[in-house]
Amino acid sequence: MNVAIVDDMASECDILFGLLKKYETDHKQTIQIKVFRSGRELLSDYIPGSYDVIFMDIFLNKENGVDCAIRLRQLDENVNLIFLTTSSEFGVKSYDARAADYIVKPATLERISRALQYCKIAQLQSEPTVTVTTRNQPLEISLKFILYADYQNRSSCIHLKDCIVPVFGSFAEISGQLTAYPQFMSCFKGIVVNLMEVGELFGDHLILKNGEKLPVSRRLHRQVQRQRLSLAAGSLRGEGI
Repeated sequence: MNVAIVDDMASECDILFGLLKKYETDHKQTIQIKVFRSGRELLSDYIPGSYDVIFMDIFLNKENGVDCAIRLRQLDENVNLIFLTTSSEFGVKSYDARAADYIVKPATLERISRALQYCKIAQLQSEPTVTVTTRNQPLEISLKFILYADYQNRSSCIHLKDCIVPVFGSFAEISGQLTAYPQFMSCFKGIVVNLMEVGELFGDHLILKNGEKLPVSRRLHRQVQRQRLSLAAGSLRGEGI
């Protein structure tokens, strides 16, 4: 589970960090934690899917945590938000950002455990993901957010529904991770596409559901068509992908 803490008070960050590590031990669940001292720092270069849960302090120095959370929600529809506050009167306002819960300080292990239970962590953990390195840190990306991956101008990128993620490492490694799943396959040299995101397939190209056009090589066209049909048949039978 990837967790972010957004709080301008170092002492509060330390308390929450310690409680999350205690939760990690008690529940035998690995938790990666990153601390941000402002909402602006979190939102800078934010990549959707980076975190499963974000703990956001409402009273940030020169910032309103709820306003930051609303901007965050515009970037990431799926992240679980938990507000930290010194007053319960802000509980109703937290719903503007569709928060999973809010915790009145001081935080306790019991309150954190309850808040995490409200989050869709189990669902997120069960979804298949790939782990890549971007901006010198590992990033776990859910397959359902990926449109395609490509290699251009000597660099690899994963194209998500919301943004493009530059990835360090060889394209062969990235391609290998993706094509291990049946919905991903190469359609052209240096391009691996998520077939579940393909709207139409033509002789030398395909159109994604978002309208983007990708080339399809003549050699791979039949394989792409066959795999699309296989995936569609599996969906009709109710088989998971």
